Amino acid sequence: MTSNFSRHDDELDWRRSAACATLPARFVFTRNPADAARTLRACNICPIRQECEAIVDPAHTWFDGVSGGRLWRNGREVRVRAVEGGAR
Repeated sequence: MTSNFSRHDDELDWRRSAACATLPARFVFTRNPADAARTLRACNICPIRQECEAIVDPAHTWFDGVSGGRLWRNGREVRVRAVEGGAR
């Protein structure tokens, strides 16, 4: 028999691989483009960028924050200028 805890841990493994995993939540779950810049830079090198957007499914969950390399507000993409360079 498998416990719910191990199943839960397996389901969260994708988050541990995310380039934003060590960033403060306020930069990931922001509605503000200036605050999202740091997370969007991380998305540029993230190995699970596509999976992130598929799992979070921002358009259907009314997500606020960064997912899949894009900023979302109420499940709609917020256009931001291109994000380049390293964290400041």
